[in-house]
Amino acid sequence: MAFVQYHHKPELRNPVLVAAFAGWNDAADAATTAIKFLIDRWKPTKLADIEAEEFYDFTETRPTIHTSKGVQRMITWPSNQFLSYVKRFNVSEVLLLGAFLANIPHSLDVPISGFSSNAEILERLQEIDVRSSRYEGPTGMVGVLHDVFRRATIPVSSLWAAAPHYLAATPNIKVTAALLTYLNTFLSLDLDLSDIQADALRFEEQITMLVARDPEATAYVRKLEQQSEGILDEDDDDDDADDIIFNPDEPVSTGPLPSADSLIRSVEELLRKERENNQQQSDNDNDDEDLE
Repeated sequence: MAFVQYHHKPELRNPVLVAAFAGWNDAADAATTAIKFLIDRWKPTKLADIEAEEFYDFTETRPTIHTSKGVQRMITWPSNQFLSYVKRFNVSEVLLLGAFLANIPHSLDVPISGFSSNAEILERLQEIDVRSSRYEGPTGMVGVLHDVFRRATIPVSSLWAAAPHYLAATPNIKVTAALLTYLNTFLSLDLDLSDIQADALRFEEQITMLVARDPEATAYVRKLEQQSEGILDEDDDDDDADDIIFNPDEPVSTGPLPSADSLIRSVEELLRKERENNQQQSDNDNDDEDLE
């Protein structure tokens, strides 16, 4: 059975693969929304479709990943055919995007961590203030593909964004904007991100207004701010400040969010209206194109 159906097989010159996967690797839909933004902006030609039914479903048990100084990442994993298709198009570098829920407030800058199989690329990441990580433990598709490409000596990196755990409703446009900003800088894409960055600012302001309606929620977010600032202060005094440990598979546990159900419902309603407005705008744009 052919797992990939090709529509086009162009000869590409040193292409860079940028990818994200929905699910566990994609808290608040931040990573896949970033990819959708790029698709909408670039209007790319579809090269192929992948048959999904025959692929693994690790909902109960995940492979385990090991890392050394933010460079080597090792996994024992069944063989797969994905690599052959990447080689078919002569991919020269891979960048994978991911997001995870963390005990951070929505009001601070989005923390971005990164890995690379290549020491020089890791230095490039650190130059744009991407922190490396010493995380070891369960991993998902992003970690698995990272290891597959490393073994094949194809340079591979990943960018991980931390999303506030009390804003699990999707999408979190501020986290998406942060991923796109770092992606834009890292690959020198020269993308105009002013619109999505403005959306991110408006999103943050709207969430702050929702939180401000509840004194308990306000106190909780302030607590997260103090904890986050304390960690940053400790990092500033630490010689290994670039090495932070994060665990996207570990449940967050700073305590229950006061009035969480009410806040989450308000956020979900806000995001639902945003999606409806965006869909309406998209439909209006399509109608205008049809008239032309």
